[in-house]
Amino acid sequence: MTSIHMGINLGHDRSVAIVKDGQLAVAIEQERLDRVKHSVGFLAQAPHLLEQLQLPWESIHYCLDTLGLSLGEMNTITANMPGYDHGPSILHKQRSRDLSSKICTIPSHHLAHAYSAYWPSGFDDAIILVADGSGSTTLSEDGNWITEATSLYVAQNGKIAPLHLEQVHAHLAGLSTLGFIYEYVSRKAGFVTKIGSQIQFAEAGKLMGLAAYGGPQPAWHRWLKPIEGAPRVSASAYDIFLEIMALEKTYDEDIGKPYFRPWLVDLAHKVQHELEEALCHIVDVAKELTGISRLCMAGGVALNSVANYKILQNCALEDIFIFPAAADNGIAAGCALWAYSEQSGGTQRIPLRTATLGRAPAHEDIQSSLESFHEQVIVEQLTNDEMVQTVSEALAQGSIVARFEGGCEFGPRALGHRSIIADPTFSRMKDIINARVKFREAFRPFAPVIPLDRAHEVFSL
Repeated sequence: MTSIHMGINLGHDRSVAIVKDGQLAVAIEQERLDRVKHSVGFLAQAPHLLEQLQLPWESIHYCLDTLGLSLGEMNTITANMPGYDHGPSILHKQRSRDLSSKICTIPSHHLAHAYSAYWPSGFDDAIILVADGSGSTTLSEDGNWITEATSLYVAQNGKIAPLHLEQVHAHLAGLSTLGFIYEYVSRKAGFVTKIGSQIQFAEAGKLMGLAAYGGPQPAWHRWLKPIEGAPRVSASAYDIFLEIMALEKTYDEDIGKPYFRPWLVDLAHKVQHELEEALCHIVDVAKELTGISRLCMAGGVALNSVANYKILQNCALEDIFIFPAAADNGIAAGCALWAYSEQSGGTQRIPLRTATLGRAPAHEDIQSSLESFHEQVIVEQLTNDEMVQTVSEALAQGSIVARFEGGCEFGPRALGHRSIIADPTFSRMKDIINARVKFREAFRPFAPVIPLDRAHEVFSL
């Protein structure tokens, strides 16, 4: 009997995924459909009221239509958000009574991340590292609100068990978790996306790019201090806050864009370097405690590809798997996979070989889209060989080519199915694309496209 489970992320970057017999069958982020960055889902008359968040209906219908299913055919429906989890109550309020019996509650935000990281990895035994801004917030026995910070799990033969669950006081989480510390510096550097007049999201990926231009400052205090023999680091929210305030008072002249200021460039280098060392320490100790050398990662911090490579280089891992939608968009997949395993007792684990979890458009869809812009574009249909020749000639002449094929990827990385391609031998090409196509900061880098058999000429592999 087929087992079908829907997962919904109701945090930032709302998303939906459906797992069918243990396999991620389809997944989509709401922002891909409504074209609203991060697609938060607040009602206009109730901004910031999390219990009033709207379900991502376009994504729900997209996933159901892709598989030719109805909501009633789901075995379970599980929604989650970080902080206090309003997901189950939102589902109950916005769904008919006949579906209430299908609604499940996942125990924690980080457990959803853990399932997204391990279940599709193809590993039997693995360490799972979840690191983000904040996970689930709960009331402790002593009456304090505490938030998941960094979580380690051990997975063996399809079963996930906690190894070390780090929690911090909720009111200090903004400067106590690895993800939030990094986001705090990102905001100081001016890297934010504004949603309306009241909501801002830190763009931590920009800080990762800026960090390469900074250098060490030996007089500055260390923020993330590894604890010997334990898979954790200590961080003092007050010390971090006071040092940044002191640096601002000493060096900041409030002239021009923040990320041009030397002290902030060095601060980006500092937080990136300390994050890399902290993650390597946590993984090294986890390896010693478990004897396992395969690693799965999820949570927003797992999108720091520079740190991930340092882990791969320095921690003597046998293999590493990072879920492509590692941030909260991937919670939808984690919820569905958890329900398949824990609610239905499913054991099939299908390795994820591609991040292309959206449906590929049919020929009629492409024709319909082109007809909508027939006054603005010239359309020419080519064979594959003709396409390659035309694109090659355009690139050689200095043109910029936009290329798209197949279904959209799940997660923020393009990974080849939607690409902006240009010839890097033109000296100003990076600046032109950043300024005229991407409309982003001039320092932002691009990924080179290299034939596999010549990759060693460009990269240290």
